[in-house]
Amino acid sequence: MIEKDIIAYLLKECGGLHPFHLSRIIALLDLEYIKERGEKLTTLDYQKNEYGIYSERLPKIIEELPVEKVKAQPYGYLVLKEDVEINLQEEVIERINSILDDVCELSDAELNMKVLNSPYLDKL
Repeated sequence: MIEKDIIAYLLKECGGLHPFHLSRIIALLDLEYIKERGEKLTTLDYQKNEYGIYSERLPKIIEELPVEKVKAQPYGYLVLKEDVEINLQEEVIERINSILDDVCELSDAELNMKVLNSPYLDKL
């Protein structure tokens, strides 16, 4: 399941992330694939509302990984408890890294708006 590999890669690469950030980064990845290939990379079920997007499947996929919840201020985050084999094509890794470079300095609101302002949002 590519979603598990993407989540594991993001948690490993970033040293941990909040589920909000995971969902937005994966959505941006899917939006890039829609733009270039006409379809999403993942099979996540995005629901949209006035505040953003969410996927009911994402928490279930996260539960299948060896993650630990770290309590921190202003909010906690998830980290991998053990090394996980990640099977992603180099092209996918390069895309993820490009997105991370693009969003690493964004606030939560800016990250959310980057997804919501995409011209491809309706195809997500």
